[in-house]
This record gives sequence, C-alpha cells and structure tokens, in this order.
Amino acid sequence: MASARSVIALSLVASAALTASALAPRVVAQRAQRAQGAQGAARPGAAATVNWPLHNLDLAGSRYSTLDQITPSNVTTLTPRWLFQYGIIDGVSNQTTPVIVDGVMYVTDPRGGVYAVNAADGHLLWSFDVTNLIGGGRREGYVFRNRGVCYADGVVYTSAGSFLFALDAKTGKPIPTFGKDGQASVILDVVQQRFPEVKTAISLGYWFTTAPQIHNGVLYVVSTRSESHIPGGHVLAVDAKTGKVLWHFNTIPQDEKDQGWDIAGPTWVGGERNGGGIWETPSIDPELGLIYVAVGNPFGDSTKRAGINLFTDSLIALTLDTGRLKWYFQQTHHDVWDYDSGNQPILFDMTVRGQRVKALAEASKNGFLYILNRETGQPVHPIKEVPVPTETSRPGEQPWPTQPIPFTAAGKMMVPVSPVFPVDIPADEMAKSKLVPMYTPPGPNQIAAPGTGGGANYGPLSYSPRTGYLYVNAIDDPAGSDRPPKGYFSAYDPTTGELIWQKIYDGFGQAGSVATSSDLVFVGSGSNTAGYFMAFHAKTGELLWKFNTGSGVFSSPAMYMVNGEQFVTVGSGGGERGRRGGDLILSFALPKR
Repeated sequence: MASARSVIALSLVASAALTASALAPRVVAQRAQRAQGAQGAARPGAAATVNWPLHNLDLAGSRYSTLDQITPSNVTTLTPRWLFQYGIIDGVSNQTTPVIVDGVMYVTDPRGGVYAVNAADGHLLWSFDVTNLIGGGRREGYVFRNRGVCYADGVVYTSAGSFLFALDAKTGKPIPTFGKDGQASVILDVVQQRFPEVKTAISLGYWFTTAPQIHNGVLYVVSTRSESHIPGGHVLAVDAKTGKVLWHFNTIPQDEKDQGWDIAGPTWVGGERNGGGIWETPSIDPELGLIYVAVGNPFGDSTKRAGINLFTDSLIALTLDTGRLKWYFQQTHHDVWDYDSGNQPILFDMTVRGQRVKALAEASKNGFLYILNRETGQPVHPIKEVPVPTETSRPGEQPWPTQPIPFTAAGKMMVPVSPVFPVDIPADEMAKSKLVPMYTPPGPNQIAAPGTGGGANYGPLSYSPRTGYLYVNAIDDPAGSDRPPKGYFSAYDPTTGELIWQKIYDGFGQAGSVATSSDLVFVGSGSNTAGYFMAFHAKTGELLWKFNTGSGVFSSPAMYMVNGEQFVTVGSGGGERGRRGGDLILSFALPKR
C-alpha cells in the first residue's frame, strides 16, 4: 500500500522559492492539557523534541505551545525551512493539520491517504494510499476533504471515506488486528443496525472529514456531511486495538431506540429528521469523563421540520464510558441559514467573580462566541433569547421567534466574531437588494450577514493561559453579495466576554490558530489569489510577520521541536472558499546560526 505519489521535498536555506514579507514590529492551569502530558506540551529546554500528537495538540483542543524560541522580537526573520507536496489535488482545499511525533510528521491528502515525512527536512519516509480502499470514495455530491490523523502508542489513525485505518507509525503498514487488515467499517457497522439493506455507508451519505480523537485506548470519531439526507450524524467510540464500535450516539434521534429521543423527538414536526453531521474533532475532559461535540445543521425541506430541531446546531456533552447524554446547548434554533457549529469545542479553566470555572468555548457560523460551564452546559455569562424577524415568503415555513444571543458579564451584547449585519456593500448591489437583519428568513433580493460560510467555520480556536485570551478566526462574506470576503481575527477575554482586539484582513478566515508562550499567535488567510500565513502579538494584536504561501491557507497550523529547533508548520492550497485544491506543506524556522 505504501506507494510514493508525486512528491516534492526541498530543503530551503532561505526563501528562494517563495517570497516572504515582514512588518515591523492570569495564568490558568488546564487539567485536560496536563492529562495529555509529555506527548504534547513539554517545558522549553527540557528536550530536543516536542510533539504535536493530536489534531488540536491535546484533548482539550487548546492549541497552545509552550515553545518559545520564536518570539515577537525575532519572528520577522522566520523563513520556510522546507516544503513538501503530496501530489494529490482532488477535492477542496488542503485542510490537513500536521501531526508530529518523535521527529516524524504525518499529514493527509483530501482522500485521507497518509504521508510520513522527516519533520526536520521534509523528506518522504512512507505513504499510504487509500484510493482503492474506500470504493473510489465517490457518490453524487461527494467532495473530498480531510483534516488529518491522530497518533497513540506507535499507531497512526486516519479516517478516510467512511472507514477508519490503523497504520504502523514507523512503516505505514496496516495493523492487521484492527478491523479487517487495518481497515474498519465503523459507520456501516452502526447504520446497518437500523438499515440492514445498506451495503456501503457512503451510499447513505456518511463519510469522514475529521481527524480522530484518542484517549485511553479508545478512538472517538464523528461522521460528517450535514448537507445530505443522512438520518443524523454519529459520535462513535471505537476500540483502538480491534476497530470494534463500543458505543454510538445519533445527533438527531430518529425514534425511541435512539438516546435523547424524549428530548429531541418533539422538536421535529413534519417528517424531516436529517442532517446533524459533525465537522470537527471532539474534545475530552478525562477528569469529568466527558466528550464534547459541536453538531452541524439540519438538512432538507425546512417547511417539513417545524420546531427547534435538536440536537442540530448544538454543543453536546456525552459520557466517555457509554455515550450517555449529559447536557446540550443549542446555538441556533430551526436553522434555515446554514449556521451550524463547525469547530472543535475548546476546554480551559478560568476564574470568574472569584469562582473557579471549568469552561468550554465554541464559535458558531452564526457569528457568536459561546462560553459555557463544561460541567453543566450552562452559560458562564448571560445568553438571552432575543426576538428575531419571522416574516417569510415561504409557504408553510415556521421560523422560530427567538435566538440565543451571548452577552458580556457587564450586560452588553457580545461583539460578534464577524459582522452580523452587512457592511461595505457596493452601491450597485444596495440598489438592487435589501440589507436585512440577522436571522431574517431567507428570501429574494436580500443581503444578509453572516453568509453561509460563517462567522466562524471549521477552524479551531486557540487559548493562551499566559494572556488568558481566546483567539477566533472568522469570515465576513455576506449572503447575496459578490464583494470580496474579509477575514476577522479576534482575541476575547472569556472571564468577561469582552473583545480585546480584532484585526481585519483580505480573504477567508477559515483556518484555525496556534498560540505560544512567547506571546505569538499564528493563523492563515484563504484567498483566491494568495494565502498569507501570519503572526500576531498575542496581547496587542499587532501584525508582526506575514508570508505569502502562493495559495489560500485553509489549514490549521501545528508547532513542534526537532533537534532542538522550534518549527511552525501549515498546509497551503485552495481558493474560492477552498473549492480549488492544493497540496503544499510548509515548515518555518528561524535562520540557522
């Protein structure tokens, strides 16, 4: 299976091949991050190698690196040390987040194939091609995309098509005891319990986008594709040794056989119970024994699904042992705007009004940041049901009359992560269309914000215990307008809900970020013509450095150390909201002394 595809790996002493440009220039303990231990966050100087073993570094999804060689004073000298191209441009943008363990980097192509490269110089070590193992991977409406792998105990796990694969991290060979010859049909095993006639999960609309999560010998993987008539998304707990499903949870309970039916069942009236896919990796709190998932939008004829439609557009907490529903919080009721929750919930601890709070935060495509108590699911600061427009031109549509809007501790509406009313609309468009308030039911000749891309999309948040800030990347691309998109990158104080700083740039803000103990935060921008990888000062928001990667950055970065050197790495490739693919992996470091 390990066949090297069209691959380029180049060592760069300086940025000869690419053009860089530089611009002049409450510590909170995280129990979930500590539980990941030495795998992820090592004390600077303690070792020559520091890993990034999970999609978002640790179980909490913190995306906070303790490495501090790269600083605000020297980041202007950061240059690409090497680049790698895996050679498959098939599907949407390059969305993989590199995983790095013991000096080896693991990345995926859009199909879910895996490539292991030397993290110091980018040379290919092995590759694993899934093309012929996922049935070609195609069905009508299917678009390839994959966000990476996870690593544990010498095994690399990838989710591709509608399968899970387990590979030996040193050789790339499938683990024969996992599933059948290293391939487990986990979604099919679940959906056949309800639909025994189904032969392939992908024919029903199920496949994977997310990188798996792993804890204590159990893989947690989630099924995606809300834009299909799937009868609910699935959270799956899978034995990491055998590939057998231990438990599953359906995000849209179909009948009394599904857990949560008593809560969610009455919230669907009219026959449609579809959607609820999950776009990003779950987070885990081992001490509380809970796993946290952000659920996507409902799908289908909205006139046939009156009600708030639980558990779509929701944050849910399930028990690790059995998948029992602990709590839920819905962010958008009866969604007709594609305002699903796409990014991984981030877990952190903080002090609010003198009380210690185990917190969870997640930013939605509706443009708002939600901060909850992860023990109870209750808002840390007020979230009010605010009346919204309900007049609609669609016969039979029953818009929900209120929506949950976050407020700060001081009682003001929280500043959105991107505009929730159209801004900077060209005069000719305003002459033909009407600017409408957020949550106005869709209709002809309207311009509304956020658009279908967000708000905040799948790009994960990062949290710095050094600054105490949450960092959120988002998009301003109003529906009904042709004006170019803008990216919004923001820092929030979660103890108050207040916006600290917000920076606006050209392009799509779909990529996640990574924060460092040296007060830097890195993030990328997606664009039709170019994609910048940028470094901001984590406290002030000052743009300190940016690098033109040549195409859109829709991938979330990772940070690692090998041979005593700190690297930051990111995937590049994509334009037009990522609809044009690419295959470039870039690793940056300071100049060699």
